[in-house]
Amino acid sequence: MKSITRPKSLTENVAENLRHSIISGELSLGQPLSEASLSETFGVSKTPVREALFILKQEGLIDIKPQKGSFVFQPDEPFIIELCNFRSYLEPIAIEESMKANRSAFLEALGVCIVKMEHKFNNKDFANFLLLDGEFHESFFLYCNNSLLSKSYQLVQYHIGAIRSHLTSNENAYEEILNEHRRIYQLLENDDIEGAKAELKSHVLNIKSLIDSCILQD
Repeated sequence: MKSITRPKSLTENVAENLRHSIISGELSLGQPLSEASLSETFGVSKTPVREALFILKQEGLIDIKPQKGSFVFQPDEPFIIELCNFRSYLEPIAIEESMKANRSAFLEALGVCIVKMEHKFNNKDFANFLLLDGEFHESFFLYCNNSLLSKSYQLVQYHIGAIRSHLTSNENAYEEILNEHRRIYQLLENDDIEGAKAELKSHVLNIKSLIDSCILQD
C-alpha cells in the first residue's frame, strides 16, 4: 500500500505563496502587509492569512508589530554580516561532507544547476537565475548526509534567498557569480576540496559588497 499524500491546507498554500513572494523579491524587504489585502489577493478569509503570517513570523520572514501590523522582515547591516560569516563557516563543511558521502550525485546536481543558470543568464532571466543560485548552495546540504548541518542551514536559507533577490547588481555581477560557481564545481570535480572550500568562502563573503545600502536602513 502507498501512503496517502495529504493536500495542503489553505494556510499552507498562503504561507507558501507569501514565502515565495518574499524570496523572489516580489515583496520588498520591510513592506507592510495587510491581512485584508492578502485575503482578497488569495481569495480566502482572514483566518488562513493570519495563520500563514504567524508561520512566516516563526521562520523570521515576517515581523508582527503590536498596534502597527505585519511587515516583511528587514535585515540590518550587522545581521547580514553575521549571515555571510555563518555561511562561510557552514557551507565549506557541507561540500566536504557531500563529496565524501555522495560525490557522483552531488557533482551531477551542481553541474545540472550550472547549465540551468547559464541558460537563464543568456536569456537575461535574472530573477530565476538567482533562484537557481539558491539551489546551487542548497545542494551542498541535500547530499551531505548530515541532518544537523542541513537543519542549521534551514534556519537561514529563506533569509539568504530574500536578501539575494534584493542585491543591487548588474549583468557583470551575475556573470561573476556564474563564473565562481563554475570554479567551485571544477575544483570539486578535480577533487581539490580545499581549493573549492577556499573559493566558496570567498564567494560567500563577496556578497557583502553587493548589498544595496538602501535595504539596510530601518
